[in-house]
Amino acid sequence: MDNHSKKLQGKNALVTGGSRGIGRSIVLALTAQGANVIFTYKNNEEAAKEVENSAKGSKSIKNDMRSLDEINGLFEKVSNDFEGQLDIVILNAFPEAILKPTIMISEQDYDAMFNGTKGIFFLLQNAAKNVAEGGKIITISSGAAGFAGQAGGAYGGAKSAIERFTLSLAKELGSKKIAVNVVAPGVTETEGLVAPKHIVDYLVSQIPMGRLGKPDEVANAVILLTMPEASWVSAQIVRANGGLM
Repeated sequence: MDNHSKKLQGKNALVTGGSRGIGRSIVLALTAQGANVIFTYKNNEEAAKEVENSAKGSKSIKNDMRSLDEINGLFEKVSNDFEGQLDIVILNAFPEAILKPTIMISEQDYDAMFNGTKGIFFLLQNAAKNVAEGGKIITISSGAAGFAGQAGGAYGGAKSAIERFTLSLAKELGSKKIAVNVVAPGVTETEGLVAPKHIVDYLVSQIPMGRLGKPDEVANAVILLTMPEASWVSAQIVRANGGLM
């Protein structure tokens, strides 16, 4: 792909949770389209360096999205590195998906997930302050937010809140021509897939395409929303899930 066919050439993007799984695929897809990408990782520096080597034009920053100080510091670093021009923000990181029946969810479990929800809110707040006019903001939700499956109540609730944050922000930023959307993946083959086998088998049985998704397939849905042609698409939840309703 030459530079003339790279539709994101010269755009600056931030991706949270870019060292593995769907986030890694998003970083690779953005750089393939010519974007300069800063992505975050929590602990695995080795995996982050592998992504940097695979996605030319990317750089990693260690960051914990559960800390407001680290969130604020992240945007300061990104602004400095990109000389104040931030065009795309993709919020993929989420601390933990705990899938248990409601009666088994402890306060610790609840807090572990909803601390991630809080982090997304303040990441969105920072994105709203820093993304340039005409830019794109995308949050990564989950099929659990729209599909009331067994053992998914607390996790689905945490992700549902993120969807509300995102759609409200779309209304608030419309006058700046910033498109704000959600991508909600279905069950996807990643190392973060922690659902018990019987739950995964049940979900696959409900998917018209009859299989789990691939990280690249979710990343492709995200990339579509970053394209110039998607400038009129905002306040939407795009479900990349093989047809699961």
